[in-house]
Amino acid sequence: MELKLNSVMKPLGILAAAVIVLAGFKLISFILGPVMMAFFFVAILTPFYRLLLRNKFPNGLSVLLTVILFILILVFLAWVFWLAITQIGLLVKQYGPNITAKFTQLDTYIGKLPSYFGGFAGLLKSIDPSVISGFLTAFTGAMANFISNLLILFLMFVFILTAGPSIMTVMRQEFGEKHLLTIKVRTLVVSTGRYFILRTLVNAVTGVGIFVLCLLMGIEGAFLWGLLTFVLSYIPYIGMFIACVPPGIIELSQGGWAGLGVFIIACIVINGLAEQVVSPLITGRGLSISPAVIFISFMFWGWFLGAAGYLVAVPMTVMVLLFLGSFEETKGFARLVSNIPEPELETNDTHD
Repeated sequence: MELKLNSVMKPLGILAAAVIVLAGFKLISFILGPVMMAFFFVAILTPFYRLLLRNKFPNGLSVLLTVILFILILVFLAWVFWLAITQIGLLVKQYGPNITAKFTQLDTYIGKLPSYFGGFAGLLKSIDPSVISGFLTAFTGAMANFISNLLILFLMFVFILTAGPSIMTVMRQEFGEKHLLTIKVRTLVVSTGRYFILRTLVNAVTGVGIFVLCLLMGIEGAFLWGLLTFVLSYIPYIGMFIACVPPGIIELSQGGWAGLGVFIIACIVINGLAEQVVSPLITGRGLSISPAVIFISFMFWGWFLGAAGYLVAVPMTVMVLLFLGSFEETKGFARLVSNIPEPELETNDTHD
């Protein structure tokens, strides 16, 4: 009985400690969001930084070139988000009355349905243009929040990037080169960076697919919607459909409900091909995260970190799963919800 009690109290104690830690972090989420985003970018750009070191670039020059690349990425993201915010504002003004008229026609059609279609009619009536407007407002707010935090994000990135090698050096001195903590921290960063480099290739395929679809259907702003799809597809399954809401509104206004239906089906096909066909070809193991975990992480990190959480939900979840998969006590849970390969130490790895 005592053995069973101990086996139950241990995970409960860990859970209670985790809740207390999360509650504390929640109080400083306004700072934690940019920090986590900066750490995410450091993990992505670490392979580039290490490549420079392996090619005998001085450490100072390697840091400088990595920072310049980061600035270019920030400029690109800010440009895409600013274009999207501007275009969405124009969409609301240009197509708002037309969309309202479409929903009025839908209500008229629903009223003519036979009584035995009552459930279906109720479902259709739940669709409200104000919901779409609210979603677009929240979406543009998240992008605007990202743009407004660029300076603090940049400073956090530089600090983490420059302090990282010193922290690793101290860790090696204190714990030893072969200590579990030393190995796991280094391989965690490397594995996260590699995962999202491969993810970028999948996103490029998805973005091109949406760009071509918008061109074929005559949806204005095809290039912008392709770019936005590329950026938001770092949130697999969810991100692409968020990016497709604005062009979907355009298609609804121009082609009616039939055109919107064709557009949605085409988006589902593109997303399915990218995630289930292209992704396994590139990464060898597909998305590697359960779709249910993606939805839960999207809601959790959005609540926990605010607007920044929606942008880094899946990256943060991948890093957490990689971390959990690195220890025997939590490896089973990580394998239950994902098939992300456990980080392995490289024998020819160059020290940070």
